[in-house]
Amino acid sequence: MSKNGRNRNKRKGPAGPGRSAARGSSPASLSSFRAGRAVDSLAPAFVRWFDDGTPGAAATALECLAVIESVMGRYMDRVAAADLTRLDPVILADALAADLASPAVDEEDDRGEFVIAAVHGFVDFLGDTDRWSGSTEQLADVIDLLNGLLGEADDFSLVDVPVVSDDDALQVFSELPLVQRTTALLQWIGDAKPVTATGALRTKDIEAAAACFGLTVRGGPKQAGAPQAGKGRSEQPVPTVRSMYEVPLLAQAWEALARTELIKISPTKAVPSPASAVFQAGNTSDRLEELVFFVDQFLAASVLGYDPEQPWEVLVAATVASILLAASSEDPPRTDSVLDPRTGASPEERATVESLKAAAMHQLEALAEQGILTIDTHFRVPPALVRCVANTYGDATVLEDLGLLDIPDLDLDSEDA
Repeated sequence: MSKNGRNRNKRKGPAGPGRSAARGSSPASLSSFRAGRAVDSLAPAFVRWFDDGTPGAAATALECLAVIESVMGRYMDRVAAADLTRLDPVILADALAADLASPAVDEEDDRGEFVIAAVHGFVDFLGDTDRWSGSTEQLADVIDLLNGLLGEADDFSLVDVPVVSDDDALQVFSELPLVQRTTALLQWIGDAKPVTATGALRTKDIEAAAACFGLTVRGGPKQAGAPQAGKGRSEQPVPTVRSMYEVPLLAQAWEALARTELIKISPTKAVPSPASAVFQAGNTSDRLEELVFFVDQFLAASVLGYDPEQPWEVLVAATVASILLAASSEDPPRTDSVLDPRTGASPEERATVESLKAAAMHQLEALAEQGILTIDTHFRVPPALVRCVANTYGDATVLEDLGLLDIPDLDLDSEDA
């Protein structure tokens, strides 16, 4: 697991900032003492990893450490020579069961979930900071255990993600036009590029940055476009933009680079992070992780960047997400049947559907140009990329925000979920 994943999946637990997370009743013993020493040695690094700047995050990290120490004391009671950086899933399950059966859990109904979430965060911390010393399989088993206890084990899935080997998947991702063009952008950035107060590229740098994506635009004040050089009979004017955000593809890729921490944006400049080297030429597993995460965030930036106060934008985003989810299935939708007005629709309804179809197709065709899906007789997402669609749009909260779920309070345990 790469180091720049440190802020990607922190489970801060249901207790939340300021809530009490009382320690379990682990008996005072040599094991408890050893656990306390081991957890204390990792505490500063854990707090730094956990604290993403949100109010109360550091305080919540300390609450997590208290319950982690309690569980690890019970863990060390059950094994002679314990190393907290390589947890045995069977022994951990036993230790968690003992801690969850303690009187402290009865005092607070949600403490049990907080305990599991805290231990999950601890395991994530070990993996994200390269402190995990066990095998990859052992780490996966521990995470599966904790996901199951948290109710996250395949309880909700709209997409069946096909099994694709890392080598085959890496080849697909590395050949995506999106990835190749983003690689060109990273190479153009070099050691650093200056940015504006909003974190965008300067106007005079837009032309070179857009060229990395095969786009011809010029940054500057709005004016009649200058003729575009070319050998054609008629020369087209070069569009002029005042901001990078007027070039959607460039803006979306830039946002995805920032979200994945492939670039660090300060008040004055954008600097590629060490992870950007892995993105371009890392080993198979690490590079694939970076590429998948980048495509996830690009899909989020390109489709989910709507204004929730604008119903039309939400409707377009919901339509695109629905089509991408369907295109990831074994029965992809036909292009000639998507968004066809129902029989007997009024002229006004037909006009609305046609406008929605045009807006959605514009976004889908833009994604197809980046290799994320194909559009012919059907909409299809390549098998290696299905995981990205599932990661981005398969979440119940995202679907509810888009109006694609009708599940009160997201009760995913119900049969209707």
